[in-house]
Amino acid sequence: MLLAMIVLSSLGALGSLTVVSVQGVLKASSNDRSQAIALYAAESGAAAAMDALRHAYVAVDAAHPTPPQPRWSALVHKANAAPLLPLATQVLPSNGVLPGDVSDQNLFAADLNAWFSVTILNNPDDPGFNADHDNDADGQVIIQSSGHGPQGALAIIEWEVRRLPAPLDPPLADGQAPPAGHVPYGLDPANPAATPLILLGWRLVF
Repeated sequence: MLLAMIVLSSLGALGSLTVVSVQGVLKASSNDRSQAIALYAAESGAAAAMDALRHAYVAVDAAHPTPPQPRWSALVHKANAAPLLPLATQVLPSNGVLPGDVSDQNLFAADLNAWFSVTILNNPDDPGFNADHDNDADGQVIIQSSGHGPQGALAIIEWEVRRLPAPLDPPLADGQAPPAGHVPYGLDPANPAATPLILLGWRLVF
């Protein structure tokens, strides 16, 4: 009888340890999935912001050399001063839209329970970084995207992007060198939103 009780107690303890171990593995797996969803949401937000930035760019050309709030000046603050506000939903309709929102602008399947919040920062080496207005002088900004997933998971990434300069107007004469830093490319005047953006850098903030 004593031996049987010892064996049963040992089996009970072993069973309890197994349950605790399995619970730990399941919790770790669930956390990993939640974090992966948050990172996926952050990357999706940055990609959506790149598309939105193409449409929000205020071009500077020979016909309009000094437009109000040129390039992306309307989206950034002097020296990235607080408070930094999320990119307006007029520019990016899915920005900050929670799962299940009645607007139906959330880009993710309901079972992912994911959303993102995007803020646009100016790059510190921009010549207009400390200007009171027209502070995007180089057509280059940083997309800061915070992705949110289940169980409060959070991932924050930053993509630094630049819009390629527009073609010169008037065109260069034969043999004439373009200005320093100018990158020529083909632009369809009927579709300025197709102007390419290039990804200069990527980093995981959190």
